[in-house]
Amino acid sequence: MVILLRVVQAILLAGVAAIAAVPLFLVFDLVSGGTALGLCPNGLARCEPGYFSGIELFGILLVVLFVAVGGIGLCAAGIRRVQSAKYQVTSTK
Repeated sequence: MVILLRVVQAILLAGVAAIAAVPLFLVFDLVSGGTALGLCPNGLARCEPGYFSGIELFGILLVVLFVAVGGIGLCAAGIRRVQSAKYQVTSTK
């Protein structure tokens, strides 16, 4: 059970790193002549993003980031609970 929780925790941690890197990928895509995943449909030279597209992207990333960090905390609490229960069972024998 602890191994499964640690694997889930590692996946969530990798997800947090990926979420934190999204703005970097957007800027790199813009500089390379892309559309920043649709944020600037006409490219960087003629970029006229809407008023809420950046804020919407920021909000989505922030919510997903908080959910992932909360999941990491829950996994850590689960690992502590399983290990303490395992310790109590082995120490009473």
